[in-house]
Amino acid sequence: MNSTTRGAGSLAAKAGIATSVVVLGLITPAQANSANQAPAQAKAAVNLPATVIPNRVMSWNSNGQKLSTPQDIVDHIKRFRPQLVLLQESCRTEVRKAVKFLNEIGFQYEFKLGPGTVNIGCDGWSMNGQAIVYAKGTPIQNYREVRYSDDEGPWETRAYTAFTTRLAGRQVRVFNTHLSDSGHAAERKTQVQELVAAGRRYGSTLLGGDFNAQPWYREMRAIWDAQYSDVDPFCRKDWDRRCNGTQVGRNSGKKFDYILHRGVNSRNCILRTVNEDHRVVISDVTRAQGPRTACSVT
Repeated sequence: MNSTTRGAGSLAAKAGIATSVVVLGLITPAQANSANQAPAQAKAAVNLPATVIPNRVMSWNSNGQKLSTPQDIVDHIKRFRPQLVLLQESCRTEVRKAVKFLNEIGFQYEFKLGPGTVNIGCDGWSMNGQAIVYAKGTPIQNYREVRYSDDEGPWETRAYTAFTTRLAGRQVRVFNTHLSDSGHAAERKTQVQELVAAGRRYGSTLLGGDFNAQPWYREMRAIWDAQYSDVDPFCRKDWDRRCNGTQVGRNSGKKFDYILHRGVNSRNCILRTVNEDHRVVISDVTRAQGPRTACSVT
């Protein structure tokens, strides 16, 4: 799978620390460092543009081949000014144009295009899939793209992208993913297990994206067993009526979209309804402990 890289460096492993790990048939980067053992240059302060809110993360399944436009991405980045954006089901042309527009109006963002598939709904038969958009100065290190061992292919290739960045003064391993659709619970179970296994070696981890599963579905158990928490404090292993839905299509009200954290915490949760598919999920990463407030739904 190809990706476009702008300003992303590679993170070299310390001798005697990095180890080779093979998990469930996936090749995990042997050169990857523990998030708590990054080299000194990666621990330096992150210099971000003044227009950005540091440590703010946004995740959105934009459904770019049908419902969203580059301007939609621009509008929500302008509104919420995140340091890091995780996108799923976004047309590559949509992402390229959005970042170009942002930079033309004085914002400073870069992007990387992740795994995807050809989709005729995108401009010029563009690839449709994952991408990350990040404020200039944000370190994107040790970037990887890994396909899951099982999915509903061939038109729905499921994978995750992973990279190390700095949030709330800490090295954090971030994963962006889009799991298999409804009717494929067995595939999702395998994908969740592989995703959790890939993040196990890191002290601080974020898992973001569209999981196509509610928190109390059986395939999500590995998430909670690994001690992850969602930015929505009421979305947990057991059903809670206060857990906010993120899929708005067909008035389903299902919770499918997540920013899950371990080793860091979330200061807040914002859910923004944009179109008839998925809500935008936004949160500020913090190291502080303490109770979290209910999501703000706008």
